[in-house]
Amino acid sequence: MSRHLVLLVLFLPLPARAADPFTLKGHAGWVGGVAFSPNGTALATASADGTVRFWDAATGKPTATLEAHPDAVTAVAFSADGTLVATSSFDGTAKVWDAATHKLRQTFRGHRGAVQTVAFDPRDNRFVATGGIDGTVRVWHLDSGVDRGTDAHKSWVNAVAFNPATFGRFASVSSDNTLAVRSGDGKIVLHLRPRAAELRSVAFSPDGKRVAVGTRYGPVKVWDAHSGDEVATLNGHKADVWAVAFSHDGKTLASGNGDWDRPGEVRLWDTSTWKEAAKLAHTGEVLSLAFSPKARVLAAGGWDKTVRVWDLADK
Repeated sequence: MSRHLVLLVLFLPLPARAADPFTLKGHAGWVGGVAFSPNGTALATASADGTVRFWDAATGKPTATLEAHPDAVTAVAFSADGTLVATSSFDGTAKVWDAATHKLRQTFRGHRGAVQTVAFDPRDNRFVATGGIDGTVRVWHLDSGVDRGTDAHKSWVNAVAFNPATFGRFASVSSDNTLAVRSGDGKIVLHLRPRAAELRSVAFSPDGKRVAVGTRYGPVKVWDAHSGDEVATLNGHKADVWAVAFSHDGKTLASGNGDWDRPGEVRLWDTSTWKEAAKLAHTGEVLSLAFSPKARVLAAGGWDKTVRVWDLADK
């Protein structure tokens, strides 16, 4: 019997396991945004405590704290050249800061209520997109502060993301169960309603050919970013998928979920087969995800005020 037991264990497939993560602590509120600098050396984290904290991405040591907003900071983003940092907040504003000095460069006002999300145009640092609970998506010019507002959604805008391969094109997702992709002049070029309840998160693949969306009840949807044809539906999560992110090489899609009252998890998907490659445990509900642009390193911000960082070099 013992021999048969040993043989059974030897032939059972072992679950994929990443290296043990290190955990960043210091925030006094949930962590709604995480972003790596373009050179991969710094990690910025945005929190309900009103601050953005900066960390050494290699060691996890804190390097600075920015008192960014008087209310919760919902998201954070670096410009493509790494010189600027953008933040959005429950206080109804988005701001742009000098990444080196943390001096305020611009404040964007115009949303009615909380600003849920912010993103830099990766091809032109002069433009920043935001989405709010007022259902509008706005594109702001950094120097003038003037925005181009759109009312494409009928409920909260939960996330925006620029297509890195197409100048000015960006996507927004909303609690009205729609994905809208706009061209640089604001015209909607793709509009999808996937019947997947509220859409929580969105990300483009590095080559701009795919767009992934996380949904309220767990499925992750992937479409062709130009035709709108469905590429995959990824099942496995059982709660809100608040964050999705592609690795810098496009080979992996990460999705994070959880409920406020129990730990969440991150699932890694092989984009060549769309099969699950690994599952990572977080100590809190996963609210934000970011891959390093230089290495297979993944950061996940949680409801429990912590950030977990994994080295996925072997995945």
